[in-house]
Amino acid sequence: MVSTFIDFDAVKAANPIETVAKRLGLDLKKAGASLRGPCPSGEGGPRALAITPSKGLWYSFGLQKGGDVIELVALVNGCSTKDAAHFLSGTVPLEKANRSSPEGTERGFRPLDYLEPDHQAVLALGIEPEDASALGIGYAPRGILRGTVAVPIRTEDGALAGYIGITEATLPPRWEI
Repeated sequence: MVSTFIDFDAVKAANPIETVAKRLGLDLKKAGASLRGPCPSGEGGPRALAITPSKGLWYSFGLQKGGDVIELVALVNGCSTKDAAHFLSGTVPLEKANRSSPEGTERGFRPLDYLEPDHQAVLALGIEPEDASALGIGYAPRGILRGTVAVPIRTEDGALAGYIGITEATLPPRWEI
């Protein structure tokens, strides 16, 4: 049997928080020794999230909580810290990590229940609201994908692996509006 043990300290050491924040698509700007931007939760204002790269820590003034790089990944992906550590290390646990997760979670990732399938941006892509709703596609009015059409990415077995955000600027030429 293969172990699902993961060394959290090694994962943190190998993944600088500034690099991970860029990888997660966080919109951050330099503010002295820190980086500031909107919190991925959608709480607070445009500078609610503060990341201090020299300490490897973040704090959300909107949520009034913070943590390390692993907890940042857990916040953005809506998953457990164990799943976040596996994400950062590139390993995949053998079993679902959150057996006691709330109903509707898949491998620690929760579907974004605030997406708007009948939004004008979804219609502009040629997707009918009924189809968008059935596929889990919708306009994201808040969160890390705010202002984009969020499209779920699923594994071969149908488990939710994450989302991509589509904007008019990111559409391939054949999809241009």
